[in-house]
Amino acid sequence: MIESGSDLRSDVKSVARNAVRAYAQGIVSEEWLEEQILVDWEGRRCGENPPSRSVLIRIAQRICSRKLYEAWRSSDGRLRELAFENLRRYLEFSLSHSRYAQQIAQLAHGIDDVLNQALAELYQALLHSTSVGPDDPAAFLKWTQTIILRQAYAFLQKNRREQHISLDGQPEGFTEQFVDINNADPQEQVVQKELQETLKNAILSLKNPRYRDVLLCTYLAGFDDHELALRLGAHVQDVYMWRHRALKTLRSKPEVMQALWPWLR
Repeated sequence: MIESGSDLRSDVKSVARNAVRAYAQGIVSEEWLEEQILVDWEGRRCGENPPSRSVLIRIAQRICSRKLYEAWRSSDGRLRELAFENLRRYLEFSLSHSRYAQQIAQLAHGIDDVLNQALAELYQALLHSTSVGPDDPAAFLKWTQTIILRQAYAFLQKNRREQHISLDGQPEGFTEQFVDINNADPQEQVVQKELQETLKNAILSLKNPRYRDVLLCTYLAGFDDHELALRLGAHVQDVYMWRHRALKTLRSKPEVMQALWPWLR
């Protein structure tokens, strides 16, 4: 076996710590991953030269990828929740470092929209297929990265095509108006209240109660995804999917967009 002293153990410890934080929080421990990295390297080593840091990182990523895949496919609801939490962090990081990052960041809630679409796709894939995923679970991280990049491209293409204004494509100040309770201008307060009331009525026009609850709690009450899942007695991945479908439904209603138009110009 590999000697446990020296710089190698220190490098492995550092790589394991970063990998767990990036890909598998709550799914594997840093200590477990350290040992697995060493075992993997022992099985593939040639000669006496220690592995480079880049090799250790690739080994850690493959191990975490397999464990994340198992958690994502697990019948244990708690493990699936952890898998989706890690996936959200990883996919957000991937998106923010992609060639689409700058364009999407210019659209209010663009990053959240793309993330929700990607996570909803991953969730729906689980619901509709028993064999979904890459052939090699060690490639799961790369497989999900492909999904977020495809969704980012589709989002930007759709944004360019659409001439009407979507609820989640406005300047950042648009949604901030809903929660600005410190505005001292009485006239501005009236306008804000009218806008809030119009948006609330638009959301309440949705027939699906889950869609209504998710949008009201997200845009008017300011709940984050975990608080919302707890409140609704659902999984976080359900929240992603409901919000994605609810926004899509609202955008397809001409009467809703027409009612909001005076405040969106």
